[in-house]
Amino acid sequence: MATDNGRGKGPLAIWVSAGESVRVAGVTIQSGMFYLGGYFLGNAGVENCLVDPTCQVGSVRGDPEGKTLPYWPSYRSISPGTRRTYLEWLAGGRNDPSIGIGYVFIFFYGLERRLFVDEARNEAPAMAAEVRRLLTVYGQNHSFNGYALRFLGVADLMANPDTSRPTLSPDLRNGYEMPLSVRVHLGRKLGSKLPFDSTDALLWTLSLPDTQLRTAATRCFEELTELWHLRFASRYPDGLKVNPPKTKLKVEYRAASGFGGRVDLSDSEFGALPDIAAVSAPIEGLRGLLNACTDELASYSRLLGKKPEAKDTVEAAFLLPKEILTSGSATGTAALKRVDDLFGDHKIAGVKVTRLAQALGMEIPSKGKLSAGLGNQIGALMDKLDVGFEPDRRYGSRGLEADGYVLLFKARDGAPVDGESSAYGAARAMVEVAALAALSDGKVEPTEFESIKADIRSFPGVGGVEHGRLMAYASTLLRDPAAQQSAIKRLGSIGADARASAVRAATSAVLADGHAAPDEVKFLERLYKALGYPLEELYSALHRGAVALDEPVAVAPETRATGIPIPAKPAASRSGGVRIDHGRLERIRSETTAVSELLAGIFVEEEPPAALPQVRELVATEGKFVGLDGAHARLLALLVECGGLDREAFEGEARNLRLLPDGAIETINEWGFDRFDEPVVDGDERVSVVEQLRDKLQQARVEA
Repeated sequence: MATDNGRGKGPLAIWVSAGESVRVAGVTIQSGMFYLGGYFLGNAGVENCLVDPTCQVGSVRGDPEGKTLPYWPSYRSISPGTRRTYLEWLAGGRNDPSIGIGYVFIFFYGLERRLFVDEARNEAPAMAAEVRRLLTVYGQNHSFNGYALRFLGVADLMANPDTSRPTLSPDLRNGYEMPLSVRVHLGRKLGSKLPFDSTDALLWTLSLPDTQLRTAATRCFEELTELWHLRFASRYPDGLKVNPPKTKLKVEYRAASGFGGRVDLSDSEFGALPDIAAVSAPIEGLRGLLNACTDELASYSRLLGKKPEAKDTVEAAFLLPKEILTSGSATGTAALKRVDDLFGDHKIAGVKVTRLAQALGMEIPSKGKLSAGLGNQIGALMDKLDVGFEPDRRYGSRGLEADGYVLLFKARDGAPVDGESSAYGAARAMVEVAALAALSDGKVEPTEFESIKADIRSFPGVGGVEHGRLMAYASTLLRDPAAQQSAIKRLGSIGADARASAVRAATSAVLADGHAAPDEVKFLERLYKALGYPLEELYSALHRGAVALDEPVAVAPETRATGIPIPAKPAASRSGGVRIDHGRLERIRSETTAVSELLAGIFVEEEPPAALPQVRELVATEGKFVGLDGAHARLLALLVECGGLDREAFEGEARNLRLLPDGAIETINEWGFDRFDEPVVDGDERVSVVEQLRDKLQQARVEA
């Protein structure tokens, strides 16, 4: 080392490069990146960063918190004990987070001098990397954070003048001025007279000194950025045109160490760029857009604040704006993809409710009705996914059953309709009756479903979206027995016009395939009687429709015997030759009188107890189930007591009580709808009572 230059004692200062090892006062420092010596050659300037080896160093560390250090510390001005603390901090790799910030500034002064006084631009990347590392350890100090960020802004430009657009961050603000990297990037955009895209506009807004981000914006910055891009594109489809100002960019750096005041870099290429900091016209609108996006994420942010682990759950997705949920980005994609997988290559999908809940990532009960709140939550989320479904209780259908069936169909916003409108209510009642009529013979022909769809299309006062939802509803009624029972129960509340439409639709559905099975005729008779329509109108409709009643078909050729006179040929029928067996119709009517009366009871107001049939009074005295006749009550009691029966055993018990097995289940379930608003018997291979109603059924027997 050189010695005294005439101004004092000590060696000439040298720069200890990164990775170079030196020993000072018995302390070995291997990390480098500091000045060592007694003075600077030539223009001395401020020497507060110099580690002067001639200065006394204490034997033990002193004041590690830096409480005795002045506001602008220097190595020479601090005490011997604090010099040892500083040297050991350098030797330890500058990693101790508990060290006083004054020691960090002494080191930082040397980096500033090396870059701006010595103009070591080739070392700018290494020095910038070290400052970034220091920020991770000491960045919570406001003063150091501000100086360090300004240093990085200039160092990055000096290291790479063609730097790309800065990365979006909630921490872009840099004290009282915009970050230099943002000003250079936007200055180049202004100079090229290109419109700002959404990222440019957000960079500008976030880097403004007076931009104050709220909690929702910082906590949900990824979602905020995504929503900003969507909203910006909607407001500025061609980008944001900004007129360049006459003010040019002035690039200067004010050093923390105080050497020479400001370092002016305006003579570089950057000095020819327009300065975005001089533009203010569009800022108000951009800041309003940012606030609006933040507001939309407020509820989502509150959830994550309380439950950070809920970020990727359906509960969180439910609170996101629809555009994010359906944009195809990472946020919300999982739920959307799982629902899309249910459709495959189709626009309609029929699935179990449990499978839909699994796709949505929701936990639901294993059996029974879903609560109204849970059903509404599913509905709101499906609306955001542009998927409608039936049954949907929001539009007059029954609620979802945990073990039931749901039909999904793709429709914008979930195909919302006015479920309370009189026209839609009447059309829904028509669909319910027509579906039940089509199903009354145990099977549904394609022509019968086509008839129902034709009636839906021609129903007055309903539109295209309502048509689609009603067709989906009809499909669920035809498939789900529980839905059929629920529909029967609601028919009593429909108005006169709806009753007429329902009767017409049901008759059309039966006539659609040109055949009227006995069960179909029975259903229509029950329906006409229950809704107060003369049965003669039904028989006239059957005649007009030229319906062929199901009856035995001749399968052997006719054999004629000689000598037997041939009866005269009957007159041609006006109905095109189709023969109606009126005797058979009369027999069917007489066989179903009891069933017709039972169904009719669903549509009329309940009579006072004194007017109940005698059989119900007898049931009450037997201590069974009020409202069921003795045979059905005993069968239900058996199921309650034993827990369930195999199908064969159940059919045997039903026959012993002179009951048809399937008819008995239907009768008991109709009673269950009256009493509990849901069926009470379930099962195919094994018949049992619904588990959640077992206690209520026991209580019903006690009350009887």
